[in-house]
Amino acid sequence: MTPVPLVLQWGRDRYMIKYDYDDLRDTTLGQFKEVCREVTGVPTSGMKLIFSGATMKDDASPLAYYGVYPGASIKLIGRKEGAEKGGPVTQEEREENAVIHKIDDLSNEAADRLSSRMQAYLADAQLYIDQFSASAMHGVSDAAFEEIKAAERKKLHDAYVYLNEALMQFLLKLDGIECSPEAEKARQRRRQAVRLLQSWMDQLDHKRESVKQSEVTISQ
Repeated sequence: MTPVPLVLQWGRDRYMIKYDYDDLRDTTLGQFKEVCREVTGVPTSGMKLIFSGATMKDDASPLAYYGVYPGASIKLIGRKEGAEKGGPVTQEEREENAVIHKIDDLSNEAADRLSSRMQAYLADAQLYIDQFSASAMHGVSDAAFEEIKAAERKKLHDAYVYLNEALMQFLLKLDGIECSPEAEKARQRRRQAVRLLQSWMDQLDHKRESVKQSEVTISQ
């Protein structure tokens, strides 16, 4: 099962980091800070990482100790080494920043609403495949087995429909945000947001096909 990427938020920037459950158990906070330094340029001595409203402090503890899971969002606070305040902001920059703000708000809303549901769907789908890979269940009558299977199948179907429709709505909203040809930062940010949501849809479709294939195999 392909994990949902971990999301590192630094100001308006978002970085997708592919960590599975084993990575989260094996990677310490100190090691993760080094990854953050490499992608953002923020020195580890000057960064603060926040997950679920709490500051992550013990560098020797693994990320899993803090409850971090694939698809979770971690906020980084800190300034890039050597960063200085720039000059006056132009009207074009203000307009582009406003567009970026809209894109980030949509991305954050999608992550808040859907990341945990995505993870639950992927886990439930895999459990369905594992549990119902046989045509019967020990100690359960055939009728009861089919009833349980049908109920779990409907649960998966409903979850898939909800997630697919929600992702489509977010993609349509992103598509509706106008970016001028000169606003390259905003256009790039929108492309990143679209790619993230599309990758989630791809994971949904792949797992749904895996469920269907498992049922075809059972019927043969």
